[in-house]
Amino acid sequence: MTPPSGDAVPLHLVEEVEAGDGWTFRFTIDIDEDHSRTIEIRMAWVDYNLWCPSGSARPSDVSHAVMRLFLASLPPESVPARLDAARIRRLVSDADTQVPTLIQAHPR
Repeated sequence: MTPPSGDAVPLHLVEEVEAGDGWTFRFTIDIDEDHSRTIEIRMAWVDYNLWCPSGSARPSDVSHAVMRLFLASLPPESVPARLDAARIRRLVSDADTQVPTLIQAHPR
């Protein structure tokens, strides 16, 4: 199965901040010409290591793949303004397979 990409919604990384246990990324999404919103996503080291065990992808690429999966799975206006990357596992049953596939399919 090819994972959904969530490419229909323009997604822009605005900020990346590294902390002791992971990162926080701030994205803007363009819902339509007159409406955009900001989403902050936290990604722990443990999630990065699960989705990219080789360490070959940038953390921002991994977070981008996670955001694409959120946007492919939920209407953009219903994605919470603040969330944890691990939450994707509760929304998408095979997220741990789809995220690495999205990283490979959409290298940044």
